[in-house]
Amino acid sequence: MLKFIVLTGVLRALLVDISPMKRVVFKILALVCVCGMASAQNMDMGTGMEIYGFRVPDYDEQGELRAQLYGGHAKVLEGGEVEITNLKIEMYRDGEVVMTVFSPHCFFNMETRQARSESRVLIDSGMMTIVGRGFTWSAEAGRFEILHDSKVLVKEAAQSEMRGLEL
Repeated sequence: MLKFIVLTGVLRALLVDISPMKRVVFKILALVCVCGMASAQNMDMGTGMEIYGFRVPDYDEQGELRAQLYGGHAKVLEGGEVEITNLKIEMYRDGEVVMTVFSPHCFFNMETRQARSESRVLIDSGMMTIVGRGFTWSAEAGRFEILHDSKVLVKEAAQSEMRGLEL
């Protein structure tokens, strides 16, 4: 365990002055090293592993950031599932956050890159806020669906922009 703590400290020091893409490469290399050390020490780094205060960026084929998933706590379950508490997802378009999702609890599948939950959810997208219960999200498709009790709250700025529109 001491080797892992030293490795993460060294990695944090190395990651300060490099680009975001290189950071992702370094993090992957660090994970490979940690898993190698774990297998050499007969430790299981899969099921049951827990992480606190994390961020997982998602890039498209051109290397553009399309989403970031944050969590307060995650626990790796069987079958590639991760249980996440205090979820926050930022979705990007042209380098800008266009939507932020908050939920107290969800499950994320690492293989399919899809999340699902029956918990409360709040989506803030600038001109409106959407609340509901339960959701599915596909990182690959960029699709987010609220499953139950959804309500849309249009913010004052959006309402004033709509006043002059003819329907």
